[in-house]
Amino acid sequence: MTRRPRSTAEQQAHDRAIRGVRSVVATLSQSARAIETRTGLSNAQLFLLQQLTGAGALSINELAVRARTGQSAVSIVVSRLVRHGLVERQRSAADRRRVTVSLTPTGRALARRAPESPTARLLAAVSRLPAADVRALARGTTTLARALGADTDMPALLFERGPRPRSTPPPTGERTPIVARLPARARARVRAPGETSVPRAAPPRSQ
Repeated sequence: MTRRPRSTAEQQAHDRAIRGVRSVVATLSQSARAIETRTGLSNAQLFLLQQLTGAGALSINELAVRARTGQSAVSIVVSRLVRHGLVERQRSAADRRRVTVSLTPTGRALARRAPESPTARLLAAVSRLPAADVRALARGTTTLARALGADTDMPALLFERGPRPRSTPPPTGERTPIVARLPARARARVRAPGETSVPRAAPPRSQ
């Protein structure tokens, strides 16, 4: 079946839609790269850290609600933050079935000094839109995501890689903490209260 040619108005709307999507993706990805360079964290990791800054301890479900995603996506990011020594999991004293996530001193210092995450910027921007624009945006982005074959129910957090495939062996040896992999000036900015030095990454082994 041959498609009919687009009218001038349709072509102009098509071009505006493409430019709009490109602009949003470029703005958020540039912000995410800048944050990773400055802090060593992904956008999703920083967003969850900063959610914990003002809330104290939160459950995985509470973090998922704030991130507008599913518990499994948040759990993956939290596990990475735990390995980096930036958050810790604890069982609630009032309800032993409830597990909460809270910041470590290093995580709190890093979150406090880091810029706003792209996810926080996106949520704030959408919240400022009129209700009619939000409904139109929801229809348009959902239709586009489905056309691309993307998951529209519980997508991963922005710019966060998925879980490691089961066939991929885990890395050997200790993982270098995120803070230790930052430039010296950046490490000084995120040093936790009471710390006198920040551990350095181990030198590469000679071949």
